[in-house]
Amino acid sequence: MLATGKKILCVRDGDATDYALDILDPKVLGRTVIAQCQKTLDATLDFSTSSNIALEDSEALLLYAWQELNTGKWASVDGNWHKVYAAASWMKAVSYFRCNMDSPTVWSDIVKLCDMGHLMGGDVWNGILIRTISNAEEFIQSQTKQISDSTPESSVAPLKRLKASLRPSIQYLIPEVCQPYLSDFQDLHFRQKRSVVLKHCMDDWPALEKWSPEYIRQLCGSRTVPVEIGRRYTDDDWTQELMTIGAFIDKYIYMKDNPEHKIAYLAQHDLFSQAPVLKEDIAPPDYIAFCGDDDPDMNAWFGPEGTVSPLHYDPKHNFLCQVMGEKYVRLYSESQTEFLYPHAPGMLNNTSQVDVENPDLSQFPAFEKASFYEYILEPGDILYIPPREWHFIRSLSISFSVSFWFNESKSGSTSNL
Repeated sequence: MLATGKKILCVRDGDATDYALDILDPKVLGRTVIAQCQKTLDATLDFSTSSNIALEDSEALLLYAWQELNTGKWASVDGNWHKVYAAASWMKAVSYFRCNMDSPTVWSDIVKLCDMGHLMGGDVWNGILIRTISNAEEFIQSQTKQISDSTPESSVAPLKRLKASLRPSIQYLIPEVCQPYLSDFQDLHFRQKRSVVLKHCMDDWPALEKWSPEYIRQLCGSRTVPVEIGRRYTDDDWTQELMTIGAFIDKYIYMKDNPEHKIAYLAQHDLFSQAPVLKEDIAPPDYIAFCGDDDPDMNAWFGPEGTVSPLHYDPKHNFLCQVMGEKYVRLYSESQTEFLYPHAPGMLNNTSQVDVENPDLSQFPAFEKASFYEYILEPGDILYIPPREWHFIRSLSISFSVSFWFNESKSGSTSNL
């Protein structure tokens, strides 16, 4: 078991260069912290020393890094502290294994440890946290019975057939086009910053056939993710909570042990770097590489019926790809901003104060002057949203979308602009 554990944890005997601490800046952290990191690392890698001492050292280092990460504003914390947290998380995972290698839950516990390290600190040492997680999950699956793709009729099948019970009537349809040429999309939509729904441009995605709540649970149900609790992020009772994807599916997709039917949303989360196995089922639309950069920001949006993204705009180009379920989308061009009552300058200055589907016209009288377009996205649809285009989105059923945010290319195919 020891040899297997070392392999899963990416521990290489006699090769400390894989875990060099030159990734840390002593000018930022101080020599005392660097020395403690080295002491903890040495104890972690020396399997002849006491595993309890190594575990205590890693827990102390992790706690210290946690306190630094949560002092002041998150965005102002120096990146070195994120690296310390990530490194300490892996050290704790190794020491935890040494102390608990006979526990039936040791590997699921280690997945949670490394997930927190990745969420709070990113990754270090050539992606050692993600590699450890992948190895641990592969081992867990090899030791347990695989979950069948065919699930009871009472659980998954109704969800895959689910249609919206309150499907809005559409008056002003967002333009749509079927598989446009790359150059036509660039000339008619990208350069003109005109939104459009692209039809049949992601038909080759395996996700369209594979993805369901149970499939996602099977692949990454043990992964810890940040979940938004509340109907919309502008509500006073909105909050966030860390939980496993499996727990999220049970409570907020299947509504088990959720008598109040609270809404929760796995929103704007980089799930695909955290769980690369899901990334194999999708691909950035070709239009992105043709018109923009080749490294878009990929985010997952997974939730039940009733999740809402309030009316807001983003600074980047956006391809919103609908994989599962349906979403109602309403778009307002940048020219309509004067009617949309953005919040005062600050964190929400890109968000409207207006509840789009139930506007208070006594407080926001000019809102009714704003013109808009709308659409109901179905699986296989891609919505292109230009920068600063206001958009409101509400899920009409259990839904999974993938967004690709990207900047306009400064060279290459758009150099003739």
